[in-house]
Amino acid sequence: MMEINSWLLKSSRQKSQNLDAKGFTLLETVIALLVLLTCVSLIGFSVNQFRAIRNQTFQDRQLEWHLFLNQFNYEIKGLVLKDVSTSKVRFEEQDAAGKTQRVHIYQRDANKTVFIKTTDSGGYQPLMMKVSKLTFSKKDTFLILRVTFTNNENYSAQVNLSQLNEGADK
Repeated sequence: MMEINSWLLKSSRQKSQNLDAKGFTLLETVIALLVLLTCVSLIGFSVNQFRAIRNQTFQDRQLEWHLFLNQFNYEIKGLVLKDVSTSKVRFEEQDAAGKTQRVHIYQRDANKTVFIKTTDSGGYQPLMMKVSKLTFSKKDTFLILRVTFTNNENYSAQVNLSQLNEGADK
């Protein structure tokens, strides 16, 4: 019987030593939880920053407005203004003899919230998205554009039309 007791005692000592060697200490567990908490916090912070950047980039229409103005000024150089109404403006591309080669019309798409450029040959190019209202007017040598986006941001610009023919001469 003594032999069995000593064997059991020896066996339980070996098991307790094996468990201690294989398990985590309380300090190791706390450090692992701290590292995990830091990782989760950084992921949360990154997601919030991504949302803020996305909102600023895609919901603020100012960047799109300025890109449109640069593109519009570049595209109309060398064109001749033929017609301005409140909803659209029409330019003509002419050859050296003054004959019309192509017609460019800038207007808001009637079925969508998109400002487009069309040509007489059937081309269609979206220029600005989420436009709820766009008006054109002409005052002296300036074309005045006013736009309201669907998020109620309003912008206006004056394009100097006297520079159109200068672009054609160059």
